[in-house]
Amino acid sequence: MRYEQRFVGGLTLLNSFTWEHSLDNASASLEGNTPAPQDANNIAGDYSQSDYNLPIANITSLVYELPFGRGRRFLSDSKGVTDSLLGGWQVSLINTAQAGTPFNIAYTPNSKNAVSPQISANYRGANDYRPNVVPGQPLIKKSKLAGSGYIQYINYAAFQLPATKDGSGNLLSPFGDSSRNPGRTPAFYQSDVALNKKFSTPVESLKVEFRAEFYNVFNHTNLYLPSSGLGGTLLAYGPGNVPTAGTGTPTTGGTITSTFEPRIIQFGVKILY
Repeated sequence: MRYEQRFVGGLTLLNSFTWEHSLDNASASLEGNTPAPQDANNIAGDYSQSDYNLPIANITSLVYELPFGRGRRFLSDSKGVTDSLLGGWQVSLINTAQAGTPFNIAYTPNSKNAVSPQISANYRGANDYRPNVVPGQPLIKKSKLAGSGYIQYINYAAFQLPATKDGSGNLLSPFGDSSRNPGRTPAFYQSDVALNKKFSTPVESLKVEFRAEFYNVFNHTNLYLPSSGLGGTLLAYGPGNVPTAGTGTPTTGGTITSTFEPRIIQFGVKILY
């Protein structure tokens, strides 16, 4: 849905709202014609939300000519220095509010279980082996890691790494039952503001434009993707399928260690002639 207002009272406004849902089985690859499924014998198992699926997105952009200076609502009779300093300013804003980014959760199986050597040869170099889901456990934990400043985003208790062998020594399937792209980062919010003005000079054909730009002006912390590769001691079974080593519960991965850009302020001067 789109709303547009063209230059009314010095204001030009455009707002775009999107509500959608996208599912596929191939967007984990850079090329849709070369998908890299977890299990080539179960293509349907990769049917899940697209990498680019953003259920809600709202982007507002506006340009507003401030009502000060010669010919404007306020200080319309100003001249000389007053008009040069206070008149003719223009402010622009882009405000982005959208759902977080989907991400996959994977693990690296024992080399003996890696039944599809080409599974990591997709065009993003991703590892597509997925773990098993533990029913009843929330996917997201989102707790601070003491002493690091990082965030543990994925709940280890929600997943189990597939076992290597059963009690009889037979190799087991490395393919877990987790869906593709089961996770999503927190929502993304950012406001960018710019202030600019053109100054006249004694030379008629020479103009000077000043710009002040504020990216992420409110300095909102937008978390980046977590490390999606889970690690830990794989579960092993002895006679009677009794566990003999490991728990299969992940102990590493799923941590957010970076954010999108914080507030950035920059100034610029452009000479027009």
